[in-house]
Amino acid sequence: MSLSGSAAESYNKTGDAALQYDKATGPAPTVENPGGVFPQVGGTSAETGTVPGSGPPDHHGDVRGVFGNPQMFRDTFGTLSSAFTDAINAVEDESASGLGTVAKVLIKKLESMRDEIDGWRAGKGLPEVEEAGGERNEDVERAEGDGGGLYAE
Repeated sequence: MSLSGSAAESYNKTGDAALQYDKATGPAPTVENPGGVFPQVGGTSAETGTVPGSGPPDHHGDVRGVFGNPQMFRDTFGTLSSAFTDAINAVEDESASGLGTVAKVLIKKLESMRDEIDGWRAGKGLPEVEEAGGERNEDVERAEGDGGGLYAE
């Protein structure tokens, strides 16, 4: 088959030698695949999580791996981080006459919790999970039924 469309020609319109194959190895042309092309495949499988269809990656202690939908993760933990900031501001605003020991300790704890949430948002893992060797894909209990949210594999 030549690029010019004639089976007898061995050169295309620019005079370059055309690619010719004696055996058709691809699928038959369809509306979705008019050229009848197909991907080249090898004998080894892709690493888990490296390409779509190869499964989710190993999450280790990364909290982001719990969510199949990355936007849901960002929205949920962004709201949580903002709530801690709102609580800190409320304590500071209500302590107009001065911050006592309780208010200072409370603000410090709230800041610590907010910083932990922000760490998760940045990809920092849970220390308890990382110390135990992380979470591997094969350790995850699969959901029954439809399997979860929009991006579930």
